Amino acid sequence: MDSRFGSRGAARWRAYAIGVGVGIGAVALMLTPATIGGSGGLWTAPVGDLAQNLAGHLAVQAPGWRWPPLMAPDLADPHGMSAAMTDSNPLASLVAKAIATVVGHPVNLFAPWLVLCWLLQPVAAVFVVRSLPVPAAPGTPGPLGWEPALAAAVLAVTYPALLTRFVHINLMGHFVILFALGLAVRLMVRPGARLWMAAGTVLSVAILAQPYLFLFAAAVLAGPALQAAGRQSCRQSWRQSWRGVGPFLLAAGLPVLAYKLLSGTVGAGDRGFGFYSMNLLSPIWPQRSGLFGDRLPILDGTGGQYEGFNYLGFGALLLLAVAAFGWRGFAWRRWWGLAVVLGGLVLLALTPRVYAGSWLVLPLPLKPWDQVFTLVRASGRAFWPVGYLLLIAPVAVLSARLRRPVLLPVLSGALALQWIDTGPLRADARSYYAGSTQRPPAVVLPTGARRVSIHPLCLPGGEDAALSDLLRLTAIRDGAALGNMRASRLPQWFACETDLSDGLETPLLPREVRMYLRPAQAGFRQAALGPGAECRDQAGNIVCARDLPVAGDPVPPGPPLPQAGAGVLRGAALGAVLSAGWAAGPDGVFWSEGPRATILVRPDGPKPSSLRLVLAGVARVPGAARQTQIAVNGGAETVVQLQDGADTVVTIPVGKAAETIRVTFDMYRPVDPAARGLTAPVRRAALRLTSLEFTP
Repeated sequence: MDSRFGSRGAARWRAYAIGVGVGIGAVALMLTPATIGGSGGLWTAPVGDLAQNLAGHLAVQAPGWRWPPLMAPDLADPHGMSAAMTDSNPLASLVAKAIATVVGHPVNLFAPWLVLCWLLQPVAAVFVVRSLPVPAAPGTPGPLGWEPALAAAVLAVTYPALLTRFVHINLMGHFVILFALGLAVRLMVRPGARLWMAAGTVLSVAILAQPYLFLFAAAVLAGPALQAAGRQSCRQSWRQSWRGVGPFLLAAGLPVLAYKLLSGTVGAGDRGFGFYSMNLLSPIWPQRSGLFGDRLPILDGTGGQYEGFNYLGFGALLLLAVAAFGWRGFAWRRWWGLAVVLGGLVLLALTPRVYAGSWLVLPLPLKPWDQVFTLVRASGRAFWPVGYLLLIAPVAVLSARLRRPVLLPVLSGALALQWIDTGPLRADARSYYAGSTQRPPAVVLPTGARRVSIHPLCLPGGEDAALSDLLRLTAIRDGAALGNMRASRLPQWFACETDLSDGLETPLLPREVRMYLRPAQAGFRQAALGPGAECRDQAGNIVCARDLPVAGDPVPPGPPLPQAGAGVLRGAALGAVLSAGWAAGPDGVFWSEGPRATILVRPDGPKPSSLRLVLAGVARVPGAARQTQIAVNGGAETVVQLQDGADTVVTIPVGKAAETIRVTFDMYRPVDPAARGLTAPVRRAALRLTSLEFTP
């Protein structure tokens, strides 16, 4: 019996009821009824990554189950793509597909997921503060009281790093990090099978919501395993020490296996480590602050450190400063495993190139760490578990050190300051969730399309990228398949150059729509799109379709397709028929640029039966061979081995030649010629082309 609160059970229920109450208040404050309903508000014309995420979420709900279950054939038709690669919340998408199978149409479960994030965030914070084993002094509420529960709940929903995630719906699931943090603390105090089963459940939800949440939650739960292994290895054999590590490996490994089975892939790494890092001053320097100025920018020394925005908020910093005097006598050695993991997360967030404001204070090389942590592209997010501990631990300490007459004013003042300080961030999030930042698309896709592609796919961001994501979502809602799809982790078979050249140089299929944004219009030739192609200008974009009416103004058709007759083509004559991915050298030899190069030509005379090419490879090492895949008009590929620097005669059958002949050269991992000591007009090369000849 706890004389201060009645039974411990009653105190526990009271604390979690406070968390639920704060969560309900957060949902009511942040989300509009239209957004909660799933069809209006935010979901009408979403901007940012949400359009990409929602398109994958709806596409995977197409009729029929397949293996793997997250494969969506309408994404990147005809290959298909896993919805996990579009950050489409596999957990919500699989549940939605099951519901869609029953009701007969797609449903939007991103809306209830968003509600769940705001509802469970304060509940998980209460779980953390009640997990911290801080002994209470006489006359204090202690971490089990209602005061720390309320303070932790409010701080959790006003954490600036959470509020800045509003455009990333799936990354709003910070509650799994908080539950993992609370479980890690409890496992270090009293490990048990039930706690590890709970940890496995949390990690399963995390990886099926967003892999970053899994990485950070799993890292936190590695703390108890690390400490158990270290403690047992000092006293017993290494075999026995695995008893502390084994449960963690099961809790973390089984969710990864499930993710792999459900999605068919675990994704691939990407560049960005060291660019999307955390600024050293980010946790303490006011940014987008309601107290010090809402126009204060986010500290950014690299151009990408907005991903490492981790300001704690002035109220949280005040509590941390006051609680610093209450850490005396704390048994740090008891928590060294968790401390090591959290310290590693801080280093991961900072990366070897550490910035303080705009100053580079530690210019260590990124290699080889950029290869080791290639999956943690936005490493600045790794500070989240540390930030939450710094947010909530002071509440537990003060509640165990200060008597209630002192504690209540301290907590109330800190929460008021935190609320005011995060006002601009909350206003931005509310505006976004209400759909206030939305703009209707400037392009109207023809109705009745079977397939839609937007070119170029690979855009660094900005209005063009946002428009293309929104149009892809519109196409999915209209029941069309997508010829290309932006993904957070692109499959290995995809290359931006390949997709763009296919979009510019292949004939349109019946009821196919292609849109060319400004970066793609330099290579636009309507003649390459085949007979029946109709093209119009809409707000500076070119929309083309076949067998469908297209609205807009007429556009110039672009240059005609080049023609070539019999004889060997060299130099300028050869350059006239080369299309994408080539650059001329000073000696009249043409170098490929990137992983894809093409030839596009109309034979002037009898249709040839084959092409005779003189090619030389540019291998990764001198004297090696360069493998190249060559195809004519999308037919069977011919794989050739080109000796490095040596001319090779390659004859390719044309087959049933159409009026236009298109030859594609696909090369894996082209090399920088300068690294080989070669003088070339390109930065990525795989082969050189000297001549071409049509043979009867």
